[in-house]
Amino acid sequence: MEIVKYTGKEIVLKDELFTHVATSLLFVFPWIGIPLFISLIILSEMGIISVSCQRVEPTQVNCQVNNSKYLGLTQGSSTSLTRVKEAKFNSQNSSDSSNYFVTLVTQKGKEVVSWQSNLSFTNVKGYPQEMNQMVAKINTFINNSTEPSLLIQYDLRWKWQNLLPLTICIIFLGIGILILYAVFSLKILIYLKTLILNKSERQLTYKVFYLFGTETKHYSFAHIQKLILESYTNSDEDENKSYRLELVLPGENLNHQLKITLKYNDNIKRIKKSATMFSDFIEIPYQDLSNK
Repeated sequence: MEIVKYTGKEIVLKDELFTHVATSLLFVFPWIGIPLFISLIILSEMGIISVSCQRVEPTQVNCQVNNSKYLGLTQGSSTSLTRVKEAKFNSQNSSDSSNYFVTLVTQKGKEVVSWQSNLSFTNVKGYPQEMNQMVAKINTFINNSTEPSLLIQYDLRWKWQNLLPLTICIIFLGIGILILYAVFSLKILIYLKTLILNKSERQLTYKVFYLFGTETKHYSFAHIQKLILESYTNSDEDENKSYRLELVLPGENLNHQLKITLKYNDNIKRIKKSATMFSDFIEIPYQDLSNK
């Protein structure tokens, strides 16, 4: 903990907020961040591809191709074509699959691809029967129809190639949210700690802040059982020591004690200086166990 306020009557210590937040987010990120990112990419392709054609003159048809995103809630790309002369059925073959789609061709030879998802890993494909039906409708409108307009829509929102990976992402996202709830609400990791030592009232206030609430405990200085300076090593062969100054308070039962780390340092002189300062403030001698 770090001292954020020190007067002759009060000492306020706070745990480093950044450490707990960073640790918690790092732990939960793979469960929430990655599936959320993939879900947003998939949702960006889950829209409606619509082609709207208008007969400007008996022999001239103009068309506009619109692509919506995020379940049709936002507008994506839009392409306008003048003097459309025909719709063509096209295919794209690979070693493991085939994809079928439609292109609109203008009198100047310009083509625009329609009814095809741009997202490679969901691999939404068009099928020959539905693509041929759309080609027939557009060509009939261009060549024979007396209707002033035509609207055709290809709905990518409910294709199983999109829904399957999206469902998997939602499941992982739900697991991540449950882990996040467990981390904070069930107090697996502490969010922030504050310790207040009030010399005038001879009272210690210990606050623990969680994501879904705050727990506050009050003790008089008379309840403080020990002030201990201990040493730690990472292993039996490690000669580098670190030192910890701990305040020991009564716990929920006789076999349990609440230990609050006031200072942690690898410099014995600094930790002993802090131990002397706290000892004088609460008027309790500290126990030096650093050489044991």
